[in-house]
Amino acid sequence: MADEPVLPDEARIPEARIEPRAKRSLRLVWLIPAVAAAVGLWIGVKTYLDQGPVITISFKSADGIEAGKTRIRYKEVELGKVKTVVLAADRGSVLVTAELSPQAGTAFKADDTRFWVVRPRFAGGNVSGLGTLLSGSYIAVDPGQAEAAREHFVGLEKPPIVTADVPGRNFKLSADDMGSIEVGSPLFYRRVPVGQVVSVDLAEDGKSVNFGLFVFSPYEQFVSTATRFWNASGVDLSISADGLRLRTESAASILFGGLAFETPPGIVAAQAEPNRGFKLFSDRVAALQRADGYGRSFVMLFDESVRGLQVGAPVDLRGIEIGEVTRVGIDYDAERKHIRNRVEVRIYPDRLLSRRVASAAKPSTEAPPQIKLADFVARGFRAQLRSGNLVTGQLYVALDRFPNDPKRTFDDTADLPEVPTVAGTFGEVQQSLASIAKKLDRIPFEEISADLRRSLADLNTLLKSADRTVQRVDTEMLPELRAVISQSRKTIEAAEQTLAADAPLQSDLRQTLRDVSRATEAVRRLADTLERHPESLLRGKPESTP
Repeated sequence: MADEPVLPDEARIPEARIEPRAKRSLRLVWLIPAVAAAVGLWIGVKTYLDQGPVITISFKSADGIEAGKTRIRYKEVELGKVKTVVLAADRGSVLVTAELSPQAGTAFKADDTRFWVVRPRFAGGNVSGLGTLLSGSYIAVDPGQAEAAREHFVGLEKPPIVTADVPGRNFKLSADDMGSIEVGSPLFYRRVPVGQVVSVDLAEDGKSVNFGLFVFSPYEQFVSTATRFWNASGVDLSISADGLRLRTESAASILFGGLAFETPPGIVAAQAEPNRGFKLFSDRVAALQRADGYGRSFVMLFDESVRGLQVGAPVDLRGIEIGEVTRVGIDYDAERKHIRNRVEVRIYPDRLLSRRVASAAKPSTEAPPQIKLADFVARGFRAQLRSGNLVTGQLYVALDRFPNDPKRTFDDTADLPEVPTVAGTFGEVQQSLASIAKKLDRIPFEEISADLRRSLADLNTLLKSADRTVQRVDTEMLPELRAVISQSRKTIEAAEQTLAADAPLQSDLRQTLRDVSRATEAVRRLADTLERHPESLLRGKPESTP
């Protein structure tokens, strides 16, 4: 190959050469976005995983609730926060959306969980929520026990009286009316507060009122199947045949009402199961009254007034109350044209039996004796109205034995047997007073009054005459008597002088002086008599009293 000429560098033509492809390397600048994306994803996943359950609560008002501020607490531990507060579609309530913390889990989503707003309240004598004056209102929660869960709840307008974590037992009561009992009213056992009223509802038929009752532990053990409950509200003041009675449980029951319970003495019964129903009595006497069992009605007819005898008055058998008056009315006998007072009573034969407490281990197998009122009537027992209290005038029906009363018939087979009656002690007093009044009516008071007026007029005339006589004696006779007495004194002095001169004459004069002295004494007695009895000048000397 011929030698190629050498050309200068500027004249040379570039020659393309093929080189192997180089490997690409990851640059660090792309690492930053990748890490940021990973962190963001991790934060999102963690946020999602850490997010607690979201619930909605319906309240009638949003008073005290603020989105982003109001907390949800249980036992003063924060469990969540209110996210939003909006008005419901029907504008009848507000919907509160709240997010619970993960630690709440699903326990606070139970179907029977309750929510309410804690704010200052005063009810039933109790003050609550005062701490919210500084910290603000919050939503309290009472976790339920149901297995079913939900996300929408209806909040309570008032806090519950008893929460689920308080040990105790619920019971139910039924009464004819509400009285002064309200939610929160205390329950007493031997005057010790042991529970509260948690609910008050009207029965579906509208004929009674139902109360929900909660008894704190360990006092629920004193509630048995034979326990009696009664209304202990206010002051129990009653006037009956037993007199005036005043009773109260405590100052709180006077102001805010209350209930009380007790098991009648001598009765052994098992402990009451939860939610057992009881009857609410009006007072303690009615509650602890012995169970009567079978009762029979009788009628009693009285001729005397029954004013003061009321329905519910006792029927007493020698101090033992064996029944009560059920009706008081009038019985008209058309044939005899006679009206009597009709009193219907209900007598319980079981009250005539001795009280025996049968042991659970050794129950009594003896049949109770059959006691019939006919046996009592045959032995002379009669019904009588008696006064139970002289101050109030209350009457009661007493059964007692009157052996002198004639034998009466008693038809025990009648639907409403008539019990023979006798006049009551009060009626006897009235009859005696009526008899005395009749005797007083027969006294001629008018004639006696006329005679008395005439006698007083005659006496007045006599006194005027006597006054004139006394004046005459003072003006006419007394001066003469004074002159006689003066002359007699002079005669006596002269006689004394004469007697001093002649002894025989002195003896005669002494006799004369004695006569004169007696005459003077007689005149003095006459003057005294006239001063004391001036009428003796007209009627003569009064006869001497033997």
